[in-house]
Amino acid sequence: MQRKNKAMLAAAIGMVAIVVATTAVRCSIAHTAGQADTDPPAASVEQPAEQEGPETGTEAGEGPDEAAAVLEELRGSAWTAADGSGKTLAFREGSFVESDGASVSMTAFEVEGSGSSGAQRWLNVLLLKDGDAAGRSATIVLDEDDEVSSVACDGFSLSGRYVRTAMSGRTVEVTGLAEPYPSLVDGRTDELAAAISEWATGHAPTATSASFDGEVFVDIAGGRVSATFHLDDDASTIVTAVYRSGEFSVLG
Repeated sequence: MQRKNKAMLAAAIGMVAIVVATTAVRCSIAHTAGQADTDPPAASVEQPAEQEGPETGTEAGEGPDEAAAVLEELRGSAWTAADGSGKTLAFREGSFVESDGASVSMTAFEVEGSGSSGAQRWLNVLLLKDGDAAGRSATIVLDEDDEVSSVACDGFSLSGRYVRTAMSGRTVEVTGLAEPYPSLVDGRTDELAAAISEWATGHAPTATSASFDGEVFVDIAGGRVSATFHLDDDASTIVTAVYRSGEFSVLG
């Protein structure tokens, strides 16, 4: 009897174990199925192909050397209005001057960037005029595609476009010389005129004369003689001629 009870107890325990195991399996299956219903499938991530920009042949953001080259060419050339009105344009260090013969308009600017495309080179500038503390952005475009080079800017006041004027290589006439200056420079007034003319060709190409202002500075220790001259270009440029060791140098 005792053996029979033990056998029945063992059978009952086995059934309980089977029921528990079966329930665990069902719970596991149900949990897996539920998770499959609630968890969305992972999205497929694709890396977009790198797009290539159009080939325009434009080189923007040039370095300071490019900007300096454009400025040098602008300053070293004489410009007249493309419409034949006779208005002139002259570039100086940090500014440009327009004139219609009766009045003069000067605009200062700061170079913010430069670029080139084909026969065109340009400067992105900030124009600074009297009464405009903030300034405004503009672009100076040098176009060398035509037979005659031209420069255009939406910030010009008298004409929107100017063309390059052929340089004749004329000599700037020096006027108003008075003693003791000629003696202090050993009488080399012709060489003085040549030095001022050479400087004006690259910096004030519309100048035709340079008037002596009557002041002379003598540096005995340095062996230098300096004098100031006023050019008759549209910008009324002032230059200093320095004589030393038989040679002239011009600053302006």
